[in-house]
Amino acid sequence: MFSSAVTLSPSSTDAPVDSPPDTAMERILKEISAVGRRVEAMDSKITDLSADSKSIRADIAGFQDIVTDLDHGLHTIESKVAGLPDNESELHFR
Repeated sequence: MFSSAVTLSPSSTDAPVDSPPDTAMERILKEISAVGRRVEAMDSKITDLSADSKSIRADIAGFQDIVTDLDHGLHTIESKVAGLPDNESELHFR
């Protein structure tokens, strides 16, 4: 059945990639290592996406400020135009 005397020597984990694992414990350790590498890669991607998200939010906030300034300028122009006479005969040229 199962051997309770399974031990791994340091040299057994340094086997070439092409060689199949000798024991169930080695397969488990290799799988754990592979999962760990995938988790680290995902963590790195999440960190990058978080930084990108912050940058995008800052860009959007800047764009919103520009649109607000343009809207204010447009309202200012509209109020000035509203105060002008309606027909050309009322305009006085200097």
